[in-house]
Amino acid sequence: MGKWARTGCLGDLAGYWRELLFWMLLLPALGALGSIRPRRQIAGLIEACAFLVVAVSSAGELKSLGLEFVAWNRVGRRDAASSLAMGLLTGCCIVAVAGLSHQPLGTEGGWNKIVLAVTLGPVLEEVIFRGYLLTAGLLLMRRLCPSSSPAPSIMAVAVAFSMAHLTTPGTNSIQLGCIVLTGCVYGYIRFRYRSTAAAALAHGAYNLALYLSYWCGVSH
Repeated sequence: MGKWARTGCLGDLAGYWRELLFWMLLLPALGALGSIRPRRQIAGLIEACAFLVVAVSSAGELKSLGLEFVAWNRVGRRDAASSLAMGLLTGCCIVAVAGLSHQPLGTEGGWNKIVLAVTLGPVLEEVIFRGYLLTAGLLLMRRLCPSSSPAPSIMAVAVAFSMAHLTTPGTNSIQLGCIVLTGCVYGYIRFRYRSTAAAALAHGAYNLALYLSYWCGVSH
């Protein structure tokens, strides 16, 4: 009986191979890219590339191990282009605000930090905030008020998103306000295109805009 039970368990796990690969590649790649050791960073880059291949090919296919709540769905070319454009535009707006208020953007040097900020970081944050939390918020609002707008849930998750950044040293009220704004943009994209992948694209484009402004000397 125990042998059959073990075989059945292994069979169930084999059926979840996309979900297992998603987490098994994402989490180690995050840790490796954030390392200060060059060899670990190179390994993290390879793992990040492998994860992106799995993430793109698995869009719309993640249906278990908790990922059924994340809405990691396919995004059409036009919607993907719109998401990227909104992310870049939001990034440009925040760069302008940072310049006018003389606030640093918080960009970190090092190629590994850039890769982390533009690829894996946005995926993980969007899975947590616009995936699990926003899905929970939308379900709760539908139960409390079936005809309600998604705006309260989007704004509440955006506030939670900003609160998570309080652990970053030197974060002030202006920066928190900007994070709430960007969180609302990601939430809108997630709801409009019914895909957390679209929100991750916008988030990555936003971070890329910050780094581009830093490299061009527009901000610090």
